[in-house]
Amino acid sequence: MDDTTATIGGHWKVYSEPTAESCTEAADDGLTYTYILMQDAPPTDPAKAVAAVEQLWKDRGITTERYRTGAADPVLGVRGRGGPATSMDFRADARRFSVVGVSECAAGSAVEERRRQSTSSPTP
Repeated sequence: MDDTTATIGGHWKVYSEPTAESCTEAADDGLTYTYILMQDAPPTDPAKAVAAVEQLWKDRGITTERYRTGAADPVLGVRGRGGPATSMDFRADARRFSVVGVSECAAGSAVEERRRQSTSSPTP
């Protein structure tokens, strides 16, 4: 995630903190984390950003696939699988960029991890 956002530059904000999710149907059969970052008013055009992210991910051993929405003003993007992450997704349009990363599956329980995080979070 850090290398992806650094490749594009500009200011990124957390849309969703890393969230624990189950890797399988069974809650105790491993956990993975999903993390989402967003950028309003991106510093570069979407096509250049997609090309830069695609090259970065290929260099990291991630298999990539470009896509575009079918809207009149399409959103461009690139998906990635493998390498250091289970999956990555970069979406780019002139108004907003976003990056979603899903970690590899690790030992543990997503249910227990969410419970631990909720009890360790400061109360307002």
